Amino acid sequence: MSDYKKETNNKTRLKANRMIAELPPFVEDYFLEREIRLSAMSIYSYANELSVFFKFLHDSNSYFATKSIKNITLEDLDALNDRDIVEFMHYLRNYPTELADGRVRITECSPTTIQHYMVALNTFWKYLYVRKMVSSNPVELIIRAKLPRKEVIYLDRDEKNIFLDAVESGEGLSKKQLASHSKNAERDTAIVQVFLATGIRVSELVGMDIRDINFRRHSINVYRKGGNFDTVYFSDTAEGYLKAYLDVREKKYRPAKTEEAVFLNRDGKRISVRSVQLMVKKYISVSVPGQAGRITPHKLRSTYAETMLKATGGDLERVQKLMGHSSITSTTHYVASTEEEKEAVRNLSEVN
Repeated sequence: MSDYKKETNNKTRLKANRMIAELPPFVEDYFLEREIRLSAMSIYSYANELSVFFKFLHDSNSYFATKSIKNITLEDLDALNDRDIVEFMHYLRNYPTELADGRVRITECSPTTIQHYMVALNTFWKYLYVRKMVSSNPVELIIRAKLPRKEVIYLDRDEKNIFLDAVESGEGLSKKQLASHSKNAERDTAIVQVFLATGIRVSELVGMDIRDINFRRHSINVYRKGGNFDTVYFSDTAEGYLKAYLDVREKKYRPAKTEEAVFLNRDGKRISVRSVQLMVKKYISVSVPGQAGRITPHKLRSTYAETMLKATGGDLERVQKLMGHSSITSTTHYVASTEEEKEAVRNLSEVN
């Protein structure tokens, strides 16, 4: 694992540990057992979701308001029923979050996010129930609504070509943006080409080090979402742009000799996830304005998935491996009848 990935994981675990330390001791025991099997980001997500639940109990229930969150007991939890869990679901639809400056922000969770909370609670209660620490699992009594299928957002072939042309040429950019483009054209084009040729996540791209690239094998070593090692392969076209960027990397960005990151910011340091997101938004806005509020680096990953599904004749297992999905369920999200496909069969219903 790269130093960058280790550092990122350590920061994430530190933030998770701070949240866990404010929860009851039996919650700390739960995480102590699970942290061996879960990634740092998964630990953080579960810790955040359980923190919100215990805050709900403290803020919304007169009994729990009389004690600190740290002092909530297993007996207290065992007294809860499915009605309490339903009330928590309603709370998630519109719950307050206190900001650093003291202001309160109202957070409205989507149905998908609420489902994530329910999964976290169910997993937690199962842990307690199996160990006979509670007498029942009220979360299992909740009937979860079937979520509507999300629209698959991606660039079609023409949109992708227009977008790529804008990234490479800078066409449509303002005078101020063109000044930045003159320095970053090779970098930005290489980033976009790698996205569209490999389908990697923005965090995986940002975490790339020079030593992760193997031009002889046309491959890049990446650490996936769950921390698993994987290898992705780039096209000849992407290879050309990647080499063109690396040829100017030192001259244009003047990185320290110890800087191992592939993609750099103007200070010669590893580019951030946020910078990549803004960069993609900038080029989309001037090239495919109709998609300006929809296309992100993750949607470029969707574009790759759609391209590979078409190229492989809908081979889900193969695309699952290409995407680095641990479950094929994640891959099926990208299976959608595109407008092109629907138009192509528009006359098939006619009787001869």
